[in-house]
Amino acid sequence: METESSESAQQRFGWKIDIMNKFRGKAIIVVLTPAQARIAEDAGAGGVIPIDSIAEASVHTEGTARSTDLNTINNVMDRVVIPVIGRVRVGHVMEAKAMEFAKVTCIDENEFLNPITTKYDQTYPLHFTFTDGLNGADGYKHIVHTTYIYKQPFKIPFLCGAADLGEALKQIQAGASMIRTKMTISEDSHDVSKTFENVRKIFDEIELLSTEDEVGIYSRAELYSVDIELVRMIARDKRLPVPFFAAGGIFMPIDAAMLMSLGCNGVIVSSRAFKTLDPETRIRDIVTAVKHYREPARLARIIERTGGYGPKPKTTG
Repeated sequence: METESSESAQQRFGWKIDIMNKFRGKAIIVVLTPAQARIAEDAGAGGVIPIDSIAEASVHTEGTARSTDLNTINNVMDRVVIPVIGRVRVGHVMEAKAMEFAKVTCIDENEFLNPITTKYDQTYPLHFTFTDGLNGADGYKHIVHTTYIYKQPFKIPFLCGAADLGEALKQIQAGASMIRTKMTISEDSHDVSKTFENVRKIFDEIELLSTEDEVGIYSRAELYSVDIELVRMIARDKRLPVPFFAAGGIFMPIDAAMLMSLGCNGVIVSSRAFKTLDPETRIRDIVTAVKHYREPARLARIIERTGGYGPKPKTTG
């Protein structure tokens, strides 16, 4: 088998980033049904991430979560023309290949869906390992090795979560064409304040990196275990080289606007938005808030209509 040239790989990666750049300034909506996908499309969403009720229920019945059934993906793609994003488990190359074959626009390698392995198989070139330190119930820090998909060989883009700048750079070097904030629990339960913390942490780390001299940049590259040219690029441009989206617990328009004002390129909206009293209005307001976050008058009208949280219930007599 012929080995792909580095130039060809770089060209394909650039093409993937071009695809993901089309999501800038837009809201991506997590949906459960084709009907919800149509509501998102009508509201002006930039794309949808289908999940199915069976996969969601498996968290409670089996203690694990899996990727969305391909029938659900296909049904959504038959209903809408906006981009459809397939969600797969961390490290599950076969799920990713199936999503690619199904012709989704891109793939979300999602950390909430349980990783299939925590060991690195050096004989399998489609994996790379990220090491993290987690505080255990016993009070000690435990080292966790999570195996992610190596994205470069795939023909379609990936979006991946990151809890900090180092993880974001590792994912980009492995082929991620969009970075989003990382979720630790399901979108239905995720606290949006954690999303704000994640966003601010990454932007603060980028700002700090931009003040480093060449010695500091070299030290960061060693610390993050990534190519020094990638670190130099971040320090020079003061931003990630791929779109950066906020995700996790977002279903209020004013939160979406605030995250955009912090510097995010877009937001991924929780399926909780469909549990509000008027989902169509809620999705439309979120799309408006993302697009017009610099216009206080528009935001004020949304807050007045929704009370900041959700449509006010109708009063009788």
